[in-house]
Amino acid sequence: MPKARRSSLGRCAAPLTGIGLLTLALAGCRVGPNYHAPPAPVPPAFTGSTATATAAQQDAISYSDWWKVFNDPLLDSYETEADAANTDIRISMAHVDQAAAMTKYAQSYQMPTIGAAPSVSRTREAQNRPNNGNTGGKAATYNDVQLPLVMSYEIDAWGRVKRTIEAARASQAASQDDLRFVRLTTEATVAMDYYSLRESDEELAVIDHMLVDLQQALDLTESLFQHGLTSDLEVAQAKTLLDQTAAQKQTLIVQRAQFEHALAVLLGRTAESLSIPVQPANPPPPEIPVGLPSDLLTRRPDVAEADRQVAAATAQIGIAKAAYFPQLSLTGLVGYESSNAATLVNWQNTIASLGTSITAPIFTGGRLRAGVEQAQASYRASLAQYEKTVLVSYQQVEDQLTALHYLDTQAHLQQLAIKDAERTEQIALQRFKGGVDSYLTVVTAQQSVLMNEQIAAQIAGQREIDSVVLIKALGGGWTGVKHP
Repeated sequence: MPKARRSSLGRCAAPLTGIGLLTLALAGCRVGPNYHAPPAPVPPAFTGSTATATAAQQDAISYSDWWKVFNDPLLDSYETEADAANTDIRISMAHVDQAAAMTKYAQSYQMPTIGAAPSVSRTREAQNRPNNGNTGGKAATYNDVQLPLVMSYEIDAWGRVKRTIEAARASQAASQDDLRFVRLTTEATVAMDYYSLRESDEELAVIDHMLVDLQQALDLTESLFQHGLTSDLEVAQAKTLLDQTAAQKQTLIVQRAQFEHALAVLLGRTAESLSIPVQPANPPPPEIPVGLPSDLLTRRPDVAEADRQVAAATAQIGIAKAAYFPQLSLTGLVGYESSNAATLVNWQNTIASLGTSITAPIFTGGRLRAGVEQAQASYRASLAQYEKTVLVSYQQVEDQLTALHYLDTQAHLQQLAIKDAERTEQIALQRFKGGVDSYLTVVTAQQSVLMNEQIAAQIAGQREIDSVVLIKALGGGWTGVKHP
């Protein structure tokens, strides 16, 4: 018997006989490429990292509850609540269940399909029907009662079903990684909104303290005016600064309320149902070990998701190439048939059949080639998307490392600026009391103190927020993560 011609679409060679086809199916022949981990550029280290973390340090941040490094019990409670009730997480969980069902659906094609097809009919045939007139036959009327079980099964000789299952499993894994990414994004957003609200608390505390000082300055100016030691211009200037600062406080109150409302939605609540107590002080941000850039390939859920999309696209090429080959099917039937329902279930009335069929494409107008080209293009796009995701992950880590480094320096310098501004205010107030300078000098100094203290509060809040973003960029912790 001549050997089957080898095709560039697969490495399958077996005689095209019933036994040969069954051997192919059992051997698990699969056309198309197999998945290989996509290449990715990996820098040797993060340029913004000043030290390499030890293994013990890297174990300090857990994937499941990374926010505990901030040591804030209230934040802990909000994160736990968001994990259980956030709507985006629930939507993503439903997508995971949907993908799992699609995998089960694909796996079902590995088994035969069996169904019942009962039928009852009454038929009248004409006397002069073909092949009846020459035998003296008569018109006939009869019943036909059938109770068969019908079976069909596709022999997966070319691996189409197996590749479909590969694609479904990869898509299911991608949906699980997407759930992890959505969960991480939600948790990070909760923390960022929480610390933005705390920043507002700290700015409000600065303004409240300044309002007390400005009210005292206004009282002093009015007292001096009543004794003829200053003019009504100085009184107006003091009152103007007091009113401006009070108006600025209202803006911060609105901003705080909006962060509170945003947190409520993240927790799956209505906006008015959440009331967060005021807490002005922001603690220093935690130390975060960053590890090596190569760690991101296993830590970050979006990188893992992109990798699984490459695997799914690889399997789709095999599915498209399998369409070039004949589709081999087994069909069978077993059951009962009788003209009388009373005698239906009788051994003499059993029926059975078993057959095979082959459907081979001959001319499709280029449709099969277009399907392969589409699958290959989708694969190339998934490779590019994977590379882009990896590059963006490096960028995000570098951005936050740089920001935290300079924010630390900025915070130190800002404290010096506050001390300088407070000293300037004291000197200006003394010179005003001594009649050397006008109250405008005092106003300018007080505005400088307020501005610098607000900037310090903003820097403190931004350091907390950037620490959250850095942990998110690193994958949200690393202990407890299942690596591929």
